[in-house]
Amino acid sequence: MGGSRGNARLVGFYREARSRLRDPVAAWAELTANPQARRAYQRARGQEVSPIGDAEMAEIAAAAHVHTIAVHGPDRVAAHSTSTLSRFVGLIGGAILVDQPLAATQVFGPCAEVPEPADWAHAALAIVWGENDRSVRSPDTHWLVAGRYPGQKVVAIGRHPTRLSDETIVVRAGTDAALAMAMGHVLLKEFHLEEPAFAENAKRRTDLPFLVRLRERADGYVAHRFLTAADLGEDSPRAHLKTVLLGRGGRPVVPNGSLGFRRDPAHWNLTLETDPALTMYGKGGGVAEVLLARFDEGSGLLRRGVPVVRVGDHVVTTVYDLLLAQYGVAREGLPGRWPSGYDDALEPYTPGWQEPITGVAAARAVRLARELGETALRTGGRCMIMPGRLGTDHADTAHRAILPLLVLTGCSGVQGGGWVRPRAEGERVVEAGAYFYLHGDRWRYDGTDVGMLSWVLGEGLFNDRAPGAVLAEAVREGWLPMAPEYDRNPLDTVAEPSRHACDDPDHPANWPRVLTLAHSDQIDDCFLHHLIGSAPGLPCADLSAPVGKLDLVLGASEYADLPLPDVRQLAETFAKLAVDHLGTRRDFVRGYIVERNYPETAALLAAVPGPAVRPEGMPWQTLSGRLHTFIDHDWMHEYGEALPTYRPPGSGQPVKPTLMVRHRGQEG
Repeated sequence: MGGSRGNARLVGFYREARSRLRDPVAAWAELTANPQARRAYQRARGQEVSPIGDAEMAEIAAAAHVHTIAVHGPDRVAAHSTSTLSRFVGLIGGAILVDQPLAATQVFGPCAEVPEPADWAHAALAIVWGENDRSVRSPDTHWLVAGRYPGQKVVAIGRHPTRLSDETIVVRAGTDAALAMAMGHVLLKEFHLEEPAFAENAKRRTDLPFLVRLRERADGYVAHRFLTAADLGEDSPRAHLKTVLLGRGGRPVVPNGSLGFRRDPAHWNLTLETDPALTMYGKGGGVAEVLLARFDEGSGLLRRGVPVVRVGDHVVTTVYDLLLAQYGVAREGLPGRWPSGYDDALEPYTPGWQEPITGVAAARAVRLARELGETALRTGGRCMIMPGRLGTDHADTAHRAILPLLVLTGCSGVQGGGWVRPRAEGERVVEAGAYFYLHGDRWRYDGTDVGMLSWVLGEGLFNDRAPGAVLAEAVREGWLPMAPEYDRNPLDTVAEPSRHACDDPDHPANWPRVLTLAHSDQIDDCFLHHLIGSAPGLPCADLSAPVGKLDLVLGASEYADLPLPDVRQLAETFAKLAVDHLGTRRDFVRGYIVERNYPETAALLAAVPGPAVRPEGMPWQTLSGRLHTFIDHDWMHEYGEALPTYRPPGSGQPVKPTLMVRHRGQEG
């Protein structure tokens, strides 16, 4: 018997049913099917506890998982990615909840490799960016410490110093994106424009050389869409997903690797048969003044010139040219308002501009950017960023400002380099904020105007739209992964169901049933009332909404029914129960069939996963097949965030539309 304590009512009800039925799964089924008993132990959460042994705790948890999978579906089970049960939950088909916004997916595409903890020791420069970084405050921290012996430098950026770092840069809460934009300004100016140190990386592994159509708007132009083969009149399959660049002689070229070639093995690679043009500067096509979003002084505009050429009926420029304009890196002969130098405090996005915003001296921002660029150049990209919480409702915007620092310096897809995220093993990876917003019924009480963050030249896509309706649209379109996905058990489903669970999240068939919590960040009154179902409830609660959706809550929270069981003991107990109650099943996941041998779960858990390695020449699953700095989606354009930018902290939204989208063509 261990020293653990669990929900006294739940444990008592379970023991009584278990003694009669002799089957843990049958006991759990009877308990949760009894509305009076279920409601009684939900009200006892956080109130009544009693001792429970480790073996019994693992048995209850295993029985709950087996019953939930068999009756409701594996996607009704969820766990935080940082919990000790996350890999187990991923193996059985449950949802893995990630706290970081999906910005990295927008830049790298889904299924991008995540640096293994052992890779941390290979980084020459590690930037721990944000507060309470759970990746670093984990049992894997020793790998970061190990990197110090061969000379690794650790820089911490946040509101407080950290004992792990050689240097701490203290920024004001929520202003991290301003520092990142200033660093990007330095990198573009010194390592790209003045000395093209990373030109080969930019041409072959990023979206910088790809052409973007410009559209006339007001008295200038706005960046619109990537130019595609369909725009050039090509009628090949998926031509609208084949991006275009200028090759030798100024000819439009449709290179291999874009998403339009995903089903064509012969062209699903990054082989380039031409030398892409990074810029239209000096091509003799003229210039155009583009209008760019600016949010540091309310919702305003930047006017800056870019070189253009005409391809067919389209006025185009490159992503590289747009980035130079966005970051304020001036070139001779281009119209618009440009910074006078690094110390210019008025024009975004210089080191001098960010200083009064972040509190970081301009010279220090310049020095850190140079250190990143020089280290990446010297080591072949062995620089790593470990993101944490950024203290702003616009964390996704901030991440999209930080991520280009890795893209511009060739630090992605390299051992010892990249963007560190909690490893989420499994096919169902869901953004935690959106998950709890939907299932915690926060949408019922949210009167946010979704259109309030549209930039001044937005087209009104979100006028009169409720946040919950926008979230449901993102799920239906396949942009935002959600669990459960459909209103039926995905096991043994042979055809795609027609009704999404998000269309009626309060129907019992669509409730989450078993949840493993790693922390209490998402616990609020809505969570306690609609998911936990504990007293005292939610003031002014919507009486038409359900109370207490969750059958079982695991974790260290005071509202958990049971603490976290030992994962191996849980997996072994689960595997034994699965022999009679589950067996091998076929799981329908986002259009694909995954075979799950549930009795082998313990053996699968014991197997050590190998490092994720990207085959040489394999495209990323983005629109161009490369790393992206330009996110081409209607919702991004509506918010003025298709390019990296800075939004001040405050005036955010619980579920911001830019959190929920991917590129065109990334559906599913």
